[in-house]
Amino acid sequence: MNPTPKAPTLITGRAYFGIDAARLRDATGRVLLRVRDMPRDRATIALDELQEELGVGPAEGRSIAEAMVNSGLLERLSPHGVHYSITEKFRSYAEAKIVEPLGRERAHLLLEHMAGVAREFNRKAIRNRYEIDVIVVFGSYMSTDRALPDLTIGITGRHRPPPERGVFGRATKQTEGTAEIRGLFEGLSSYVQVSLFQSLQDVPRPFIVVFEAET
Repeated sequence: MNPTPKAPTLITGRAYFGIDAARLRDATGRVLLRVRDMPRDRATIALDELQEELGVGPAEGRSIAEAMVNSGLLERLSPHGVHYSITEKFRSYAEAKIVEPLGRERAHLLLEHMAGVAREFNRKAIRNRYEIDVIVVFGSYMSTDRALPDLTIGITGRHRPPPERGVFGRATKQTEGTAEIRGLFEGLSSYVQVSLFQSLQDVPRPFIVVFEAET
């Protein structure tokens, strides 16, 4: 079974599928009200019904529906039909978080702060069996946009050298150690999204290294 998609973060002043963020969220919510009595895995919407909820005409409605198919929000029931299956990704848009954009200058300051946080963590978090090896930023930060919907970082870790003396209560499970690292950085700002990777080869390109531990 595929995991339920995380509700997207949409930013004010930006168009999604050609319509405003709040308008899109409200429209997807109304569509879900239409299909609330249908089995979740067999919920469908007709093109004219979708157009009505989006508040657009036929030509724009067909364009939006096509874009939603290409983006995985809808699935066409037949090659040339006008009825669509509603996907879990479509449902996630009804719960979208709408935020003011993150300015690039503030994002840069957050990244600088993260480097300091990582150095402090590696120096002091001796109860955690892991330490931070590399932090990179990728995703929307790598665009030319001045206003960003999020700040996505990737973190690789390494085993912390054994302490000279035993440390009581040291984390011994991978999930305990990595959860602490994830929470540390996601707690800095609601815009921060953390992905943990085994190595830099696994990080989506392009990216920028913002912290690298001493060897």
